[in-house]
Amino acid sequence: MSIGLYGADPQELRAFAAELDHARQVLISVRDELGNRITNDLRWEGPDAFVFRHAWQSSYAPVITRTAAQLQDTAQLLRQQAMRQDQASS
Repeated sequence: MSIGLYGADPQELRAFAAELDHARQVLISVRDELGNRITNDLRWEGPDAFVFRHAWQSSYAPVITRTAAQLQDTAQLLRQQAMRQDQASS
């Protein structure tokens, strides 16, 4: 009978959590940069511009914000799982 690995590697879980944290930061940065450009820099007038800006503020930016929050929640969950894995192995 061979002895195998059960569970996850805590170091890999923490590394993946760090990657998710980084992805979240990038996503927030992109959202903020796009929001600034759309709100302040975009030289576009008329009804289509109004509809687009409204869609950005009411739909697109909130979806990015929710996605970033999900990345943060998942990273936290991975860190908790890593801690539990450490405790189970001690």
